[in-house]
Amino acid sequence: MVDDIHRHISAHRAGLGLSLLHLHVVKIQEEAGEVAEALLGVLGANPRKGVSHTVADLQGELCDVITAAMVALRDTTADPGTVLAEHLARWQPSRLDPEG
Repeated sequence: MVDDIHRHISAHRAGLGLSLLHLHVVKIQEEAGEVAEALLGVLGANPRKGVSHTVADLQGELCDVITAAMVALRDTTADPGTVLAEHLARWQPSRLDPEG
């Protein structure tokens, strides 16, 4: 699925004549801002807006960040799933525990 999204976005952005990796990284930042906005909306932290987002909205924005990051990662490797899996393996509790 990441390959399909990457192919679609790359075809669209190729006409811009800019580095796709740069654009994909900027997209991650844009999506992260939307996560922050959704979190503030869930918390009702903006007194002018009150509670303006649901937890489902927040989850959707988090998924958008993950998708944007996977598409950017795909710019650097043909197998972003394996790169992510190898990275996540380093986060296993047994590997994080200094006594483990």
